[in-house]
Amino acid sequence: MAKPGHHVECAQRIRMRRLLEEADPPPIGVINAIAAEIRQCCGHHPLKCFRLANGWSSAEKAVQALHQMCQEQGLGARGLTKRSWLDWESGHRPGVDYLDLLCRLFRTGPVELGFATDYSPGVKTPVPTTERELIMSAAGESSDHVAEIEAASIGPNALDQLSDDVIRLARAYVHAAPLPLFGELTRTRNRAYRLLDRTRNPGQQRDLYLAAGQICGLLGSASFDLGYPYAAAEQARAARVYGEVIGHNELSAWADGLLACVEFWAGRPAQALRLVERGLEIAPPGTTRVRLLSIGSRASALLGDVDGTRNAILAAHDARGPRGELHDEVGGEFGFDEARQAFCAGSAYLSAGMAPEAETECERALTLYRAVPADQRWYAAEASASVDLAAARLLAGDIDGAADALSPVFALRPDRRVEGLVKRVGQVRSSLASIPSRQAGVLMEKIEDFTTETATRALPATF
Repeated sequence: MAKPGHHVECAQRIRMRRLLEEADPPPIGVINAIAAEIRQCCGHHPLKCFRLANGWSSAEKAVQALHQMCQEQGLGARGLTKRSWLDWESGHRPGVDYLDLLCRLFRTGPVELGFATDYSPGVKTPVPTTERELIMSAAGESSDHVAEIEAASIGPNALDQLSDDVIRLARAYVHAAPLPLFGELTRTRNRAYRLLDRTRNPGQQRDLYLAAGQICGLLGSASFDLGYPYAAAEQARAARVYGEVIGHNELSAWADGLLACVEFWAGRPAQALRLVERGLEIAPPGTTRVRLLSIGSRASALLGDVDGTRNAILAAHDARGPRGELHDEVGGEFGFDEARQAFCAGSAYLSAGMAPEAETECERALTLYRAVPADQRWYAAEASASVDLAAARLLAGDIDGAADALSPVFALRPDRRVEGLVKRVGQVRSSLASIPSRQAGVLMEKIEDFTTETATRALPATF
């Protein structure tokens, strides 16, 4: 039987790191290279390495993929089970038919899958034959490994600088345009990856995984704001995995919140609510739960669940508690203060058609935001709260009030007109289209002018 290897999360990290650097979907050569790296690092059987390189975290998923391949390629039904697959991963050789199917599935050969031997001429590593040689060889390997660990570490200055950069970028995000920050975020994440390759100190690795996860989270927010929801979801999933690897539930729960936002903006509120519930299962007390419950209120509203919307908003108010390392100490884009909470509540009430409650919460959010110095305010949330206030006033038939609420939004610089804000403004335009008045027409024209220049349109063609 094969020796036990590293936990599968190590393989997930290798795969995620490589895929973030490659095209989508990655070429088969990249998958093969990932499998080879997993084998070298983690010590799994080659078949398991190929499974993990393809993103199948369980044997069941691999079995399903093989059955699907047989169906799609007209190869006939098979009776493969999880137990048989796990037997192969433990070293048992499959029959000729299944070996051929495995080679088809992974687009490789039996040698690479660990079920044949390559007899090409080459240098072979001598195998200890006597008891003394075996014991001394094992002792030498242990000594060599310790020496590598002692040599493979990084200085405290590099870690301190990376931590400072994460905090600076998270806090800059709320008042800076996303596109100029994107390049610096990417460079900072790649620096964390390079440092991870240089150290084998567990404490340093944990700090670096945390930094990588936080930066991936910020890249997810930026990707979403720039109009790339699929990329945002990929970055959020990466952040969640890094949080899982180091047991940082606050980071993983934050990532679930971002994934939920991507889902309800894509018109899938039920999936968003499931992600919120998954995050709440691991979320520590305090701000982490406030944010998830607030996001859940918006998903419930889109599902038409008025009671669920109101209950989630009330639960979020009651959930304030201990400060968290990510939401409160780092803050910035990770923060979720009372202004942001009021903004989310206003959006939820608006989606539920509860205009008076929406107007009250949006006005409260704007009051809280405007009490903060201009260079520290989250401009996108403040502008979005203004748009939601305009929408709430339109529900009440107050076009003058809607125009007044939109006035500061129209003054926003194009590079700060992010995707979520533009979508909100578009929803207001749709509401105005049903109002037969000159004033509504003028407001629609202003909205059209506003949406001709946005942060997403500023992207280069190759972005």
